[in-house]
Amino acid sequence: MGGDPAAALLDEAMAQSKIPLADGGLRTTPEILLDFRTYQARQVALTRAEKSADVEPSAKVRSMSMAETNERPGPGMKSEPDGGKPPHIVAYEADLAAKLDRQFTAPIGFFERLVDFWSNHFAIEVDKSFYTRATIGAYEREAIRPHVLGRFETMLLAVARHPAMLTYLDNWLSVGVHSRAATIRKDRGLNENFGRELLELHTLGVDGGYDQADVRALANALSGWTMGLNIKRPEEVGTFVFRPGMHEPGPVTVLGTNYGQKGEEQAAAIISDLARHPATARHLSRKLVQAFVADEPPADLVARLADVYLRTDGDLFAVTKALVTSPESWEAPRSKLRSPQEFVIASVRALDVPLRPNEARRALAMLGQMFWQPNSPAGYPGDSRYWLAADAMTNRLDVAQFLAARKRPVDTQALADAVLGNLLSASTREAIQRAETPGQAYALLVMSPEFQRR
Repeated sequence: MGGDPAAALLDEAMAQSKIPLADGGLRTTPEILLDFRTYQARQVALTRAEKSADVEPSAKVRSMSMAETNERPGPGMKSEPDGGKPPHIVAYEADLAAKLDRQFTAPIGFFERLVDFWSNHFAIEVDKSFYTRATIGAYEREAIRPHVLGRFETMLLAVARHPAMLTYLDNWLSVGVHSRAATIRKDRGLNENFGRELLELHTLGVDGGYDQADVRALANALSGWTMGLNIKRPEEVGTFVFRPGMHEPGPVTVLGTNYGQKGEEQAAAIISDLARHPATARHLSRKLVQAFVADEPPADLVARLADVYLRTDGDLFAVTKALVTSPESWEAPRSKLRSPQEFVIASVRALDVPLRPNEARRALAMLGQMFWQPNSPAGYPGDSRYWLAADAMTNRLDVAQFLAARKRPVDTQALADAVLGNLLSASTREAIQRAETPGQAYALLVMSPEFQRR
């Protein structure tokens, strides 16, 4: 990193932002969902064939009766007739493998940490449905990764229009109570999930000054924001679609501002204003500082980032530059515990050992922070103290020993110096010297306080 570590981080981020994941070889959301919907249709046909032959269909196939509508599918699916995995699993595993490969091989890894931060900010739970599992990786590639160094408004709109978010927070089924669709589908109504999370989590923050009336008004504006799923119109499948017949007609008022735009433009105008709101600037800045600097974010640094955000109209590269060039970012005590994801990725990079995607999944599941699997739309906490559970260090030691066993023998002291540099304490150096085996020394290295904290 030479004599200017901040410049090295920014240069790496800019360079990595221009490199598509897996050289662009992964499939798009429309491609994935068209394949998946075709698969669902085959499952329905199989169910009907079994019924017509007086064969009791299995529980897994019976669950697919929901696929005859556009509702969320049931809990199970059969493998393909040729024994291959269902397409939603194939898509998920391909994206996870590409993501892990980039995490392990990036020159520094700063850009990947930014991707993880924003993906977690706009969190989606992969297990919500077959649709979210199929598209979670594409969502990060399409709605998050391209905009990490761009304008926040652009990312926010990309997220709001992505099928993964529309299905995760149920907006794809939201119908205005006075819309034309409400007179036809009595089983559907207005869903406020997305409107609430967009205000509370994605923009203003819980203390951002909105109330329940604002939540409902935004939900009304967002009604009709859905996606195509009908395979009889394949050009629409997996794309954002605005359905006027589902939209609640009339103006809405959000945070005291009246929005009289028609159709899709109404919610887009609200989102644009939310992206520029001072509360959004404060909320995002505090989360960034907590994630990258300190569990108790320095107020002056938060205020400085919020000011940059507002002055640059939400330019995330400018905000990131202000973050990494601020003295507080380098002078803060190394007291933040690495998150489980950071620990596993950093350990693999430090020890230079192979770790297959399924092994990474098992390790992260044991440590409680699998990619794309938070417990709520709030994502994983940025406060590292959350990871100090009673068995946390024991589980980390198990992972450390598993990885250390794969390391080819090298000079353990030289490795410690290369990994920790001038952070290497006398006590850690002595512990590594006294290790009975190289594997034990490697495990001690990644379990040392200097490695665990940042």
